[in-house]
Amino acid sequence: MIKSLNHVFLARREISKSIICGFVLVTALLSIPMAAEKADTTKLRVVAYNVACGQWATPEQIAEVLKPLKADVILLSEVPKANRGKKVKDWSRRLADALDLDHVEVGTVSSANHKAPQWGDVTGNYGGKFKSVLSRTPLTKGKDYLPEGSGWGRASAFRVETEINGRKFALYSLHLPGFAHHKRQPTQVASWEGSKQRGLADRINKEDASFDVIVGGDFNEWTDGLVMRSLLKTTKMKNATQEKSIDHILYSTKKEMKLLQTGRDWGPKNQNKENKKAEGCLSDHPWVWGEFEVSN
Repeated sequence: MIKSLNHVFLARREISKSIICGFVLVTALLSIPMAAEKADTTKLRVVAYNVACGQWATPEQIAEVLKPLKADVILLSEVPKANRGKKVKDWSRRLADALDLDHVEVGTVSSANHKAPQWGDVTGNYGGKFKSVLSRTPLTKGKDYLPEGSGWGRASAFRVETEINGRKFALYSLHLPGFAHHKRQPTQVASWEGSKQRGLADRINKEDASFDVIVGGDFNEWTDGLVMRSLLKTTKMKNATQEKSIDHILYSTKKEMKLLQTGRDWGPKNQNKENKKAEGCLSDHPWVWGEFEVSN
């Protein structure tokens, strides 16, 4: 009888030890950080900004105003580069560093071939009207494209590639001529057919079929104008910029990408009626921005 009780006691002790060991093992496993799974969706904030050759503000001044947006991608137009012989830090890189954006690509084409000193910053160190892309994610294959069409020459769209939430994106920063400043807005399809925006649409449809696409910059076309409406229809893209503007952010609808928020802002102060620098104004253009939800 005593022997049997000893067996029972020993068996129960072994069971208790097993339970305790099992509990310890489960607790230990739960304490080990699990590998992060790729999010089903991620938020993406994009800004497009014509910085007026840096004539009205330094990169650091612009960064102070843009910081609250916490942008993931910034598409710059009329951005200056270091003038020949000037050993200074790249203008776009200065802005990226001030905004904690690690990746920068700068185009090689200055709009209408404009150069310093007329088109340059107040220090004389920088000049020109180039395009650049600033990003949190790595950028590759930067290249300028010069679409054919009416208007001033040397108009370009600077294209780079990146990956966001497992999806391949083509990002364009551009500065193109348009009809926004004409007294009469176009009403005939021929105006669209002969425009550089049409050339851009052909490029996107032909070369970017496997990419999601975001195009931002100074289109010189009004939001509700014939050319802009035709561009959207031809590329099947949408315009994140909903206010009347000549600066826009267009985005792909090939895969689900939801527009969450959008805006347009001048910063501390708007330009004056004479289209000249006003104290506290950063550029003769506002920036436009959009926040997207990108599924994987």
